Amino acid sequence: MQLIDRYMSAVASYLPEVRRDEIVRELRANILDKLESLAEQQGREATEADVSALLKELGHPQQVASRFLPAQQLVTADLFPLYKQSLHYGVILVFILGLIQFAVGFLSSGYMDFIGLLHGFVMKGLITFAVITGLFYVFSNPPGGKPLFSPYQSWAPEKLPPVKRSWQRISGGEQGVDFASDLFFLLLLNYSFWMPSEKVSGLAAVFSDSVSEWVPLLSAVMIVSLLFGVWNMVYRYWTVPKLVIEALINLASAVILLKLSRLDQILVPTHNPLVEPVKMLELANHVIGTGLFWVGMWLLFMVGWSVYRIWQLSRTL
Repeated sequence: MQLIDRYMSAVASYLPEVRRDEIVRELRANILDKLESLAEQQGREATEADVSALLKELGHPQQVASRFLPAQQLVTADLFPLYKQSLHYGVILVFILGLIQFAVGFLSSGYMDFIGLLHGFVMKGLITFAVITGLFYVFSNPPGGKPLFSPYQSWAPEKLPPVKRSWQRISGGEQGVDFASDLFFLLLLNYSFWMPSEKVSGLAAVFSDSVSEWVPLLSAVMIVSLLFGVWNMVYRYWTVPKLVIEALINLASAVILLKLSRLDQILVPTHNPLVEPVKMLELANHVIGTGLFWVGMWLLFMVGWSVYRIWQLSRTL
């Protein structure tokens, strides 16, 4: 019987203290019943080999203990939609932070570190995945078994959006990309407000005076767009008023970006003697100008698309 005692001790080590004695008694009784039945069949007392074979059949102590405990999952089915959405927004946040770091690095040195950008995305992405997954593991397997929160408890049918066309629903990806882009450009345009003064004084390139003239207006448009994005996160469906606002924001942004794309100099060197001169600044201005032009054209297309959807919704009202 020493094997049984050692086995029960091993099983008990994987059990919570509150149920340990109860489960051990139940399991021991079950094992003894099986040994008694085996002895009747064989017409002799069970040997150590018989006991060992029975215990192997039951399974490893950790496996046996898990059968008496509530099933655990990395993320439960109920929380998985929220987990996936959290990962989505986490990736967007990593993307924003990576772009800001890349932009600050370029303004400081004039060097486009694409390898560093990719490495930063991967490392920050893995850390974000680990942190979010760890949190949802705790939420899915709360201490004591009592749920820490119920994210879908307060929903009501009356709160469902009045959606008549499939495209009226605003996807998390659509809203996330828009919000991330607006926040990135707002921070980049106003780097002097949030960047430490020693960093600003050490920049190798800054916006030209021609660009700086447009910064307040473009920043105002970005702020309106960010507030509009928050509204879309709360009420994630398109209506005629929201489409009108979307069209106006895109139109204002497109006009400003197309104006900026025609400038010969978007970034200019600071001529700081303590900073290494910017390399390939002319190429960078050309690439940025071309990018602004095509982004502006895309925004004009989106204005037309919003007008078309306004017409579609007006027909169904």
